[in-house]
Amino acid sequence: MKGMVSNMKRNVVIAVIFLLVSFALSACAPVAPGGSTSEGSSTSTEIPGHENTSTPEFLNDLGKTLSELKNEHPEGEFIVRLDGFPDSAAACFGEPEAESVSFFFGGQSGDFEKAMNECKDQLKCAGFITTANVLFPDMGDDMSLEDFFSLIGVEDYEYFGEDTITAEGWLRFTYHGMEVMVNTNEAAAGGGWDVTGAEIVKSNAPVSIVDPEILNANLDLAEPVMFD
Repeated sequence: MKGMVSNMKRNVVIAVIFLLVSFALSACAPVAPGGSTSEGSSTSTEIPGHENTSTPEFLNDLGKTLSELKNEHPEGEFIVRLDGFPDSAAACFGEPEAESVSFFFGGQSGDFEKAMNECKDQLKCAGFITTANVLFPDMGDDMSLEDFFSLIGVEDYEYFGEDTITAEGWLRFTYHGMEVMVNTNEAAAGGGWDVTGAEIVKSNAPVSIVDPEILNANLDLAEPVMFD
C-alpha cells in the first residue's frame, strides 16, 4: 500500500514538471511580425521574389483613375516632369515636392493639361516618377551596377551607351512586371544632363516605373485630345 502511494506521488510530481516545462517553452516561442509565432504567418509587405526589398506604399495607386486620385489627394495638382524619361516629358499628378508623383502619359508636344482635364475619368495611373532610393529603400548612396541589380534581384538590364543619342547613360529593366528607367547622369547647370559614363546608380537618381499596358491605353485616349 505504501509503495502504491509513493508511486502515485511520483507520477503526480512528474506530470506537474512536464506541464511547467511545456508552458515555459510555449511562452518563449519567438513572435513574428503581426503578433503570430514564428511558425505562423506574418504581415510582410515585401515583393514576392525580392525578400530584401520593401514595396513602396504609393504603388497601391497604380491603375486608379485621375478622378479617383484627385478625390483621394485634393492637395495634388497637374505636373509636367522632365526627368523621368530620356526623350519625353511626362504628364503627372501629385504634390510638387512629394517623393513620387503618379504618371499617366508622355510626349514631346501637345496640350497635356487639356488631355488630363478632359479624360480624367478614363485615364489611369500608369506608373510613377520618383528617385532610386524611394523605389528601392534598401539601396546605398552610390552603388555599382553589379551591386545594385544584385540587391533588387534583377539579372537582365540594358545600359544605353554613347551610341544612343537621347538615352545615353540611362538604364532600362523589368521589375515586378513593370518597366523601369533609371538616369545615371548628372543634372547640368543650364538644364539637361551631363553624361558621366560611370555606370553608378546614385540614391537620388531620377527613376520611372511604368505599366506599359496601362500607358498604351492612356496614350490612345490622350493623343487625339492633345492635338485636337
